[in-house]
Amino acid sequence: RNSTWSNIVAKSEKVVTFLDLCGHERYLKTTIFGLVGLCPDYAMIVIGANMGIQRMTREHLGIALALRVPVFIVVTKIDIAPENVFRQVMQQLCKLLKSPAAKKMPLVIREDADVEAAASSIASDRVCPIFCVSNVTGEGLPQLRSFLHAISNRQEASGLYRPATEPAEFHIDGVYQVTGVGMVVAGTMKAGTVEDGTQMLLGPDKLGNFRPVLIRSIHSKRVAVNKVVSGQAASFALRAIGKKDQLKRSTFRKGMVLVAKELQPKAVWEFEAEVVILHHATTIKERYQAVIHCGVVRQSAQVKLLTGDLLRTGDKGLIRFRFMYHPEYIALDLPLLFREGRTKGLGRITQVFHDTEE
Repeated sequence: RNSTWSNIVAKSEKVVTFLDLCGHERYLKTTIFGLVGLCPDYAMIVIGANMGIQRMTREHLGIALALRVPVFIVVTKIDIAPENVFRQVMQQLCKLLKSPAAKKMPLVIREDADVEAAASSIASDRVCPIFCVSNVTGEGLPQLRSFLHAISNRQEASGLYRPATEPAEFHIDGVYQVTGVGMVVAGTMKAGTVEDGTQMLLGPDKLGNFRPVLIRSIHSKRVAVNKVVSGQAASFALRAIGKKDQLKRSTFRKGMVLVAKELQPKAVWEFEAEVVILHHATTIKERYQAVIHCGVVRQSAQVKLLTGDLLRTGDKGLIRFRFMYHPEYIALDLPLLFREGRTKGLGRITQVFHDTEE
């Protein structure tokens, strides 16, 4: 299987990675983690032509738009949808995209000529291409494939990555125990360059400490490589430096990173963010609690201070949050999303406080 992958990567003109995120409301936190932590270039929202637009369709579209991830829509199962239902779904979809909340211009792709126009204009954030496909008859699939080939990667435009010349920073989003290899971590390079044999710091653990580890080998797109640079997804086989220090599954938790020693990382309990409240039923005051999504960090936090007495839907303001359980490694200017039930807010980190202990 692995030799097949190296063949595919070597002979492909372009490799597109799909991140399958959940559609069901029960797994919304996983979907938000994917959109915030895995830094996708584009969001593809799949709608069943016979099912129509569900509440979660609006929810996912809203989150993608709030995070400024360019969106395109795939309407599937058009072979089994009755003509009147399909027409109604398309009308609803166009109405939703044109609404003041979305402000998108729907562009239904029917011809090959439309594909080029869609691929060049999706990054401008005004146009939302719509593909109507059937996996049974194959209708619409050639246009979708051409579109995926034509769109460019948004590594520089997204502003989420720092140059490859800076100290290395790797955000972990998956941990595996591989037989004969040991502990393997998967994630995204946010800055710098990492080569095999490099020593890095892994953390923060539950106490906020970092420990030195050695990168034994590197895989990118399932192929062994000698080094990876900022913007690439990769997996590292790790080994602890100390003889008595063993890496176990329990060593790892959500929100951990691998960073270069020269960064001298510190975990923080408190930070300040400039936020806008996207939706909230009542008001947000001091001591309000919500789940914070910031990069690979996912933890409950409490409002310590905020500008004014309270915030309502549509309000902007500065909020000082404190993590409830463990300190986390977060950097300035990172995008942040917080949620609690149907409440959602979006913002950017403006300040971190290193001197606040438990």
